[in-house]
Amino acid sequence: MEFEEERSYTFHYILRAVIMLGLTFYIVHLVKTDSLLYYIAPRMMIYVKIAALLLFVVAVYQGFLAVKSRFGENQEDCGCDHVPSRSIGVNMFIYSLFVFPLLLGFFLPDTVMGSDVASIKGMNLSATGMVKTAAAAALKSDNAKKNVSSTVNPFSVTAGDSALISPSTPAADQGTMASTGSSTKSLGTPLSAEDIKLQEMFKPDEYTEDYSKLALKLYKKKAPITIKEEGFMELLTAVDLYMDNFVGKKMIVSGFIYREDDMAPNQFVVSRLAMQCCSADSSPYGVVVESNKSKDFPKDTWVTITGTIGKTVYNKNTIMKLDAVKIEKIKASKTPYVYPYFDDFSNLVK
Repeated sequence: MEFEEERSYTFHYILRAVIMLGLTFYIVHLVKTDSLLYYIAPRMMIYVKIAALLLFVVAVYQGFLAVKSRFGENQEDCGCDHVPSRSIGVNMFIYSLFVFPLLLGFFLPDTVMGSDVASIKGMNLSATGMVKTAAAAALKSDNAKKNVSSTVNPFSVTAGDSALISPSTPAADQGTMASTGSSTKSLGTPLSAEDIKLQEMFKPDEYTEDYSKLALKLYKKKAPITIKEEGFMELLTAVDLYMDNFVGKKMIVSGFIYREDDMAPNQFVVSRLAMQCCSADSSPYGVVVESNKSKDFPKDTWVTITGTIGKTVYNKNTIMKLDAVKIEKIKASKTPYVYPYFDDFSNLVK
């Protein structure tokens, strides 16, 4: 009986070692094929790689226990053993919790989520509410710590160099502000009429100061506004928050095509999935595009849109739109998602 019990333990040790090795090699496979980006953000990869090393160590240890158990070399009972259940059904259930996801990982293709995810989670077509909701929560938390941040984006708190004189500064003091950064006035120099006009056009509130600075930089550019992968959400949010000032300007944006059932025949959304940590928290964001050639482009087609910024009403909300001037099919991005931008917003506009 004792020998049979030891053989039973040997089987469990071997199975555990196989599962741990399977998880290790699956992570290695994802890293080698550059597929890990489909599941987690780049800044999280180091932790997953470390986890793979630890899983390998656990697998080796379980293999060592299997050998000792097989040849009857028992350790002294320390009261800390986790004895497997004698129920076959219970053991099958417990191990299936590890084996089934592992098999799905190996046998299902690694693909980027697109329209299917957007249809489930809902497409975000306006940044205003999202920014202020996230900012209010962060502001409440920061106030508790007596360290209120000047700006909040949908993912993170950032701080940029001054690009505008704060509108909260009394007008009498604006002309005598000391110079800080690259864009303030020298001591005693009054604001020009153009500066005052721009200050009013891009007036921030307590949540959007850095976005107002970024929007002003974009507004001053003569070239079309290009929404790049780096800073995708921040650039799009800055334009959306001050869309009235950008109506009539050109914009270039790339992404996959998504359609809502109640959209007009000439409408679609050019969108990207934004990820903070992993694919589970990914959210779709995009811009409505209007074009007579809309029907030529099925959903999940990757395109680059060159268009003119305008406004439209969708689901009783005023949102930004692009009147397409040019639609170009492109290959799907090598970077499946867009990520939070943690650097100074001013670096997004050269």
